[in-house]
Amino acid sequence: MGGEKIGEISTGTDAWNVADGFTKVKILRPLIYLDFWDTIAQFGTMEIEEDQIYSDNRLKKRRCEAIERFYSTIKQLLGNVKFALKKGDHKVIDDLITNIKVIDDFMPKVYSTKEDHISHEDLFEINEDLFKKILAILQNVKDKLNTPLNNAGLIFRTSEEIDLDKIMNDIVEGG
Repeated sequence: MGGEKIGEISTGTDAWNVADGFTKVKILRPLIYLDFWDTIAQFGTMEIEEDQIYSDNRLKKRRCEAIERFYSTIKQLLGNVKFALKKGDHKVIDDLITNIKVIDDFMPKVYSTKEDHISHEDLFEINEDLFKKILAILQNVKDKLNTPLNNAGLIFRTSEEIDLDKIMNDIVEGG
């Protein structure tokens, strides 16, 4: 349909539909990472016993990197989905984007580093009050984003049964 085949390759003019791949890579994968970054930002690790592996300084550094990645991922995700949402949900997304933009000036102030003059190691100091406020904003945005995504059929399809195990396996296998 739509063109001649050369071997197994079609040279047709049919539209190339990448919706399934787009939603898995540009929407579902970042949604999963948001939970991952959220947990590491709070605790420094994903698993309870894992925190014994790292020094206190390294845990602080991991938390700071995670909140920066949380912030970056949420900005990317908002940009990736706005066009696909229902018109009624555009205001919700615009409000979430506004909430994220408030963080721009404060992210660089979440932590500071200084050098330990004896070990020459970078010491991380977290401004915990600011860190917790920014984390709460990011968590709120993450939570509120699910409804417009679902309204647009980007999370649960309304007409098909959902096989969450298959979706998760597809993600793990990179597809």
